[in-house]
Amino acid sequence: MSETESPDIKNTGGGVLLFLFVLFAGMFALVMSRRHSESYKVPEFSVDGADLNQFNYTKVNHTISYNLTLNVTLTNPNTIIYFELSDVQVTARYQNNRFGPVTLMNSSTTPFLQGPKNTTIFQNVVVQGHSKTLLFDRQPMNADQIYNIGVEIAFREKFGRMCGEVICNLKLYLMSFNGTSWDRYNTTKCSEV
Repeated sequence: MSETESPDIKNTGGGVLLFLFVLFAGMFALVMSRRHSESYKVPEFSVDGADLNQFNYTKVNHTISYNLTLNVTLTNPNTIIYFELSDVQVTARYQNNRFGPVTLMNSSTTPFLQGPKNTTIFQNVVVQGHSKTLLFDRQPMNADQIYNIGVEIAFREKFGRMCGEVICNLKLYLMSFNGTSWDRYNTTKCSEV
């Protein structure tokens, strides 16, 4: 019976497999080229409201007491690429002094998956405590003073593909004196350091 079979019938199965292989390889190449054609954008952070509830400095023992409440927004600006963040830390800065690191997520917790064109809001992030520092203010802290506080956000992706730091420059009145806060309803975009 093999003598009467046509050679075209034997090659039909191989032709279909070859066609499917070329089709899948082409689709894979298209998806990969589209993915790599998109420039890889880092996460975008902003502070959407801030309250400076306490900010006292004692010159005798050079101690600053602080309480800063923030709403931090994280946005993935990419259209295809996911972020899998494992470490995100928020630190405040006044003059040249850093204080109050707060960990939003770290490598011991489950990594945070941020989808493309997706936004997450971390509400009521509280940076508070006491620390020894030397400030160079010539005037005492009071309600009429606007404090230029930088909020630094450091981030790292799970597989080390990306890490970085951004800073958000806030201008705040002391909340406890007049009940208002300069950036309470304002959005401050963060820029790369």
